[in-house]
Amino acid sequence: MSDITNFVELSALLTGFNKSIIAPSLDVDDMKTVYLQVWQEKIDAHQAGLTNDILSAYEVLSSQGKTPTQIGEYLLDDARGSDFIFACRALIYLWYMGAWPTVAADNSRTDFDLVSATSYSKALVWQVMQAHPMGDSDLRYGYWAQAPAPLSDYTGNTDDDEGAQS
Repeated sequence: MSDITNFVELSALLTGFNKSIIAPSLDVDDMKTVYLQVWQEKIDAHQAGLTNDILSAYEVLSSQGKTPTQIGEYLLDDARGSDFIFACRALIYLWYMGAWPTVAADNSRTDFDLVSATSYSKALVWQVMQAHPMGDSDLRYGYWAQAPAPLSDYTGNTDDDEGAQS
């Protein structure tokens, strides 16, 4: 598989969003490519080849028929080491917030650098909240008068265990 395919599948698994949300068929913003570049630049600057190791581990586990839960547990297991785990967690943060996290040396806070205005408006956090970023909405006026659609309409998942693999 290609890096982008593995990246999309890994991102879907780690975020809990369906691949169709991570990489929609009509994808004018192409956030998957933007996020792959950001993730590789930031992580590989500290430990060369780590993103390739993570993508390869995902591909091997997936080809062995491991469930999303098993793959997630493997990737986020303390045995992988703090750099490996941070890279996976940073990827989750990147998708949800549209920003790159920087954890303070004393772990007292997480600062961030926004990737772009588009990444802010496309961040998954808005879908989880069933809301939209301030000043950017595709919804028509008065939408708030009705109850929001079920969360599964936003995540693309109807069953938690099959989740991101669908």
